[in-house]
Amino acid sequence: MENVEPKYPVKLSTPIAWGDMDAFGHVNNTVFFRLFESGRIAYFDEVQMPPRPIHQEAEDRPDHGPILASTNCDFLLPLTYPDNVRVETGVERVGNSSFTMVYRILSEKFGWKEAGRGKGVVVWCDYKTGKSVPLPEDIKQRMRTLES
Repeated sequence: MENVEPKYPVKLSTPIAWGDMDAFGHVNNTVFFRLFESGRIAYFDEVQMPPRPIHQEAEDRPDHGPILASTNCDFLLPLTYPDNVRVETGVERVGNSSFTMVYRILSEKFGWKEAGRGKGVVVWCDYKTGKSVPLPEDIKQRMRTLES
């Protein structure tokens, strides 16, 4: 799966909370990244990407897994309370040891228009060395299946 038009197969709905707003009267920019994170984790769950719970004993934790290497957001509409949003997540590129996720946040108040869109590069990492390692084929295949 190389550079394809994103289909956003994972969708997550959530209300905007009063506390998500800032002194400017709109949802703070950091909340967009938190919504992207929720979409990313929902995607990981869909492709059965192994978690690395911090409460596990060190010897029971997986040696390899995903690390967010970079992320960005284009803020398109000012979200406010009350509103409901849908976070849609997909993967547009899969490489040897990394993949690029795409996100968009749609606002019910604005007729399901995009309020934000972004990308994140996730690297498959050896947690002991901090170096990238090849993304497992079984995870790549589950991504291909989900994206098709």
